[in-house]
Amino acid sequence: MARVNLQQLCCGKKIMSLFLTGLVVAASHGADGPESPCHQFYPNVPGETLLDNDTVVVQRFIIPPGQWEGVHAHPPNQLYIHVKGGEWTVRFGDKIETSVSPDGEVGWSDEGLGLDADHESQNSGDQPIDLIWVAVKPGCMASP
Repeated sequence: MARVNLQQLCCGKKIMSLFLTGLVVAASHGADGPESPCHQFYPNVPGETLLDNDTVVVQRFIIPPGQWEGVHAHPPNQLYIHVKGGEWTVRFGDKIETSVSPDGEVGWSDEGLGLDADHESQNSGDQPIDLIWVAVKPGCMASP
């Protein structure tokens, strides 16, 4: 998964602000549809679908301190944005790693991740993490 920190780019805060404003405007004009393979699902953390149309699914999750998301999959063609980053403890099977995602970090995964990866993450910091997922259609419809 590729990572970019928008805050390190020229005018990073302005870019992030414009992007998020665009998402809110788009969400107000989007169609509500049934959940699809493009939706991110965490068993332990409810999310909010901001937009679901023929092009993208945009979701927002607030992960409280200490909360594990639960074992989950990721669809292919998915972008993440850490509006408010934090410390993550990430588990793949028996392998556990801790890392910090800064505010404004953006990443992309074109392959996705199936449930067989036995993957989950925990907000191991002391502040909520604000995370946006953008799944791009039709590529996100494929099984990871």
